[in-house]
Amino acid sequence: SVMTLIDKNGSKKVRKLDVYYQDKGNGKNAYMVFSEPADVNGTKFLTIGHRGADSDQRLYLPALKKTRKISTSGKDGEFVNSDLWFYDLEERYFEDNTYTFLSANETLPDKAFAGMTFNKIEMKSVKADCPYAKSIAWVNAQNDCIYRIDCFDKKDGSLLKTILTVKVDTIKGILVPTQMIVTNHRKGSKTLMQLNNVEVNVGLKDDVFSVKNLEQ
Repeated sequence: SVMTLIDKNGSKKVRKLDVYYQDKGNGKNAYMVFSEPADVNGTKFLTIGHRGADSDQRLYLPALKKTRKISTSGKDGEFVNSDLWFYDLEERYFEDNTYTFLSANETLPDKAFAGMTFNKIEMKSVKADCPYAKSIAWVNAQNDCIYRIDCFDKKDGSLLKTILTVKVDTIKGILVPTQMIVTNHRKGSKTLMQLNNVEVNVGLKDDVFSVKNLEQ
C-alpha cells in the first residue's frame, strides 16, 4: 500500500507500507509496517480494538528501538506526520456517537461519486477524548458506506478536515475502501492512502497483532 503526503506547497513524500486487519467481533485490530523511504523503514503501528472501551494503540520507532503507547489524551497526534490522527485510525462503532439526520438525496460533485445519492448525518461522539466537536457524514444510500466525513474543530467549531473515500472495491463480497484522501483545511496539506493487492479472509494469526511482533 502507498501513503502520499502533500504539503501546502504541493511537495510530495511517498511512503510504502503493509497493512493488516483482523475483526475479532468485539473489536478490530490493525497492524502497519512501513518499508520505504529509509527514514520510516521499520516503523510499526498496532491498534488493538476493544468495543465499548478505548483501543490500545502503540507506535514502534526503530531509530529509538522503543514502543510508545498512544495516550487517550494524545489521540489528536499526527500519525507519522500525516493528516491522519491516531483517532482517525480507530474503528468506530454505532454506539460511539449520537446522530442527527440532516437531509436525504444529497450528491457530491467529484466524478468519483457520479450516480450516487447520500444521506447526510451529523455525528457527535459520546467520548470525551474525541478531538472533533462534531462530524458530518455523507452515507451512500445504496450500500451504507460513508464516502465523505467533514470533521469540525473542538476549539472553535471550524471545519478542520475532510476525509473522502474515492474508491470502494468489492472483494469476496466484502466492501473495502481502497482509496482515501484526507485534507487538512487548517494546514493546507493532504494525505492520500491507497490500499493495493487487497486480500480478505486469509486467516491471519493472532500473534501478528501483538506487542511482541511490534518490537521484533
